[in-house]
Amino acid sequence: MKLHIFNPENDMALASGSPGYTPPANIRAYRKLHWNLPARWAAPEDIVWDGENCLAPLFASDGNVPDICPWGWSPALVHELELAGVPRLRMPDTEWLGKLRRLSGRESTAAVQRSFGIDVCVCRDVCSVERCIDTWGDVILKSPWSSSGKGLMLTDNPNWRCWTARVLRRQEAVIVERFVKKKLDFAMEFLMEHGTARYMGLNVFRTDARGHFLDNTDGTEQEFETMIAATLRCPGTLAEVRRWYVENLPRLASWYSGPVGVDMLVTAEGTVHPCVEINWRMTMGMAKVLSKLLVSDNKESYFLVNSTIANSVI
Repeated sequence: MKLHIFNPENDMALASGSPGYTPPANIRAYRKLHWNLPARWAAPEDIVWDGENCLAPLFASDGNVPDICPWGWSPALVHELELAGVPRLRMPDTEWLGKLRRLSGRESTAAVQRSFGIDVCVCRDVCSVERCIDTWGDVILKSPWSSSGKGLMLTDNPNWRCWTARVLRRQEAVIVERFVKKKLDFAMEFLMEHGTARYMGLNVFRTDARGHFLDNTDGTEQEFETMIAATLRCPGTLAEVRRWYVENLPRLASWYSGPVGVDMLVTAEGTVHPCVEINWRMTMGMAKVLSKLLVSDNKESYFLVNSTIANSVI
């Protein structure tokens, strides 16, 4: 039995790092409205928490207590669940949460990107950013922590220096990547369990010119594979990238169990950019994959009509 929790504020809560973090009003309202989203992939015996009911009775004995499966873990969620009656020992400890926060930051993603030969630099002052621009030309700037599709800045924006200075004050670093022209955005979804990674499926989605999420694309796994392969000079690259993550995700975090979504893209040259973002949490891509496996076709329409979902939960 599992206890599912939809907490779409997860990335912002991780960025804060504070147990007392309070998300913006619009995200609180969104969570209250869609708290039952996990019902689309939950098993019949599972429970989906509405964010309000006391949970203490579920943990009153040492017998059949549920495994807690949130959208993502953060100190703020642990604090919230403690207030709802969940024993602290049933949740990740402070050390684990600290490791997850570091792993979820784009500085950790940059290390993976460099292993693929992607041009990326972690900069801690504006002068370092300017040197990257001088070397690479067009770049994209990213804050170390933010919601997916957020925390991005292009240097054709006249305010990029002010934005960079603000991020440096708050998060002490800015991630600089060489800008890549794209044909297609997609993601690979994985599940980490017992020190191994299992490939779960593909998701194709759309973003605007500045990387902000627009909506998901409907399709089967085979349709997505065909769609992506048609844009590649070497279609076999997709399988190679998939194998790399199955082999190497456990090396990155053997201690982690849960979903992992890796955002990628097909470049204008027809090659795979294998690591745009790594989400160490549930994603809408994984939600779609699980819904197709575990629920009837009529529930799949939920994801179609709600495709323009809040950027914080993609």
